Amino acid sequence: MKKRFYSKEFKSEAVRLSYQRENIKELTDELGVKVDRIYRRRKLDSEDGSSKKVSKPPSQVDNQEVKELRKALKDAQLELEIFKKAVYIFSKSGRKSINS
Repeated sequence: MKKRFYSKEFKSEAVRLSYQRENIKELTDELGVKVDRIYRRRKLDSEDGSSKKVSKPPSQVDNQEVKELRKALKDAQLELEIFKKAVYIFSKSGRKSINS
């Protein structure tokens, strides 16, 4: 069997994806590598200190913050619509009193 060589970019991308995915076995099947290779690479990266901060799935706190920000945005958009309608109504009624 022929020995495969992978580039540094491929290895680092595989490690990054392994932190994002819940099932590493599925990832290794997609990439065509062995599971132990991913774990070994993760260990080497952490020992070398060369691994960058790996983005992990968002936490509950992040999800809650996103929900709160979406609600605040929705409220602000609703206020803007109300102000637009008020300006339209007052400008329309102002014209009638001037012309009448």
